[in-house]
Amino acid sequence: MALKTLTQSIIDKLSLPHDSSCNMNTAKQLIKTLNITPSYPIILVSGTNGKGSTCAYLTNILTLAGYKVGTYTSPHVFQYHERICINNQPINDHTLGELLKKIAESSDYKLGIFKTFTLAAHLFFIQQKVDLAIIEVGIGGKNDITNLFEPTISAITGVDYDHCAILGNTLEEIGIEKAGIYRKNKWAFYGSKDMPKSINTYVDSIGAKLQSLDKDFGVIRNDLSFDVWCNERKFYTLPYPALRGAEQVYNVALALSILAKLSLEFPISVGVIKLAILKTKLIGRFQIMPGSPQIIFDVAHNPQAVKSMLHNMVKLPFAKNTIAVFGIAQDKDIKKVIELSKKSFNIWHIAKLSTSRGLNSDEIKKTMLQYDINPEQIIEHDSIANAMQTALNSVQHDERIVCFGSFLAVEEAYKKLI
Repeated sequence: MALKTLTQSIIDKLSLPHDSSCNMNTAKQLIKTLNITPSYPIILVSGTNGKGSTCAYLTNILTLAGYKVGTYTSPHVFQYHERICINNQPINDHTLGELLKKIAESSDYKLGIFKTFTLAAHLFFIQQKVDLAIIEVGIGGKNDITNLFEPTISAITGVDYDHCAILGNTLEEIGIEKAGIYRKNKWAFYGSKDMPKSINTYVDSIGAKLQSLDKDFGVIRNDLSFDVWCNERKFYTLPYPALRGAEQVYNVALALSILAKLSLEFPISVGVIKLAILKTKLIGRFQIMPGSPQIIFDVAHNPQAVKSMLHNMVKLPFAKNTIAVFGIAQDKDIKKVIELSKKSFNIWHIAKLSTSRGLNSDEIKKTMLQYDINPEQIIEHDSIANAMQTALNSVQHDERIVCFGSFLAVEEAYKKLI
């Protein structure tokens, strides 16, 4: 069997429903069996939105400074290998296949993709002797498998509504779930302005050392640059990020304030920081493609992210029409997403995502009609790829296409351009 086939065959098996009896205690036992004992510092990053960007800034700054950085993120855009990287280089197929096989054969339980890849990431980082690891939390924090590995520093980018069926229906409930990544006597960062009271209460109860935006670190915007301040130092005249969006300066500030706490072990020059900010790019984070007509990809799939996307769109040059290519998962707040965006698009090309979790296009259309979107503006397709192709075939140079709603929507649509 070819190694690539081995990798894909294991991933296919992991895609099956995982064993519900595989709880955290089972995972802990498997970690012990596999002797996964990281000795490197771990920066653990949770939050409703902004996790990927913050991890990218941390990774690029440290990599350009000359350190060996392991990064674990999810979901991927094109290939599973993207989830596990060292200095931004994805794990190769041979190594990934062997690690997945080792984990799968070490347990009688089906862990599922995310849990298995989390263990594979740490096994790989241990093998490669990384200097430190940047780990993006999956859902929540307290009960996420990433939280089974002791963090050196924990950060929450912010809290909003998403995965409510799992995390809770209020910001206070969601906040306490995410705060589970904080540790006694360790730095606990919060990167947004409005922090749920439950997080502050939890921090006090465990004795974590809280660092919050605008109190312990923050941003000063200038015309052509911005400054970041934190308790340890100030970073002056930083270039505005290559990643689009007003929120990106706060993700940079969070990353820099975290790194300031590690400056004795991992010193970094301001020159490196400035270069890394300009070099940091991520597919699908309000990504504006070059050329005409204007095409934008954004993985926004919850109300907070969609609101940010729409805010960023207002700042763009005038477009005669704005065309949406849209698909979303069943467990997302489709009503709120449509309510927020109903006036921002002239035409909607909609389709079910290429996953069983995708919401059927007729259900999407039904919700749109409830919010008084003209049925003549809604065009249903059998796939996001076809939706994107139709939009590309009909768009004029003075119009704009915006693909959003899911990582999967961006993946399928993006492939039509490459």
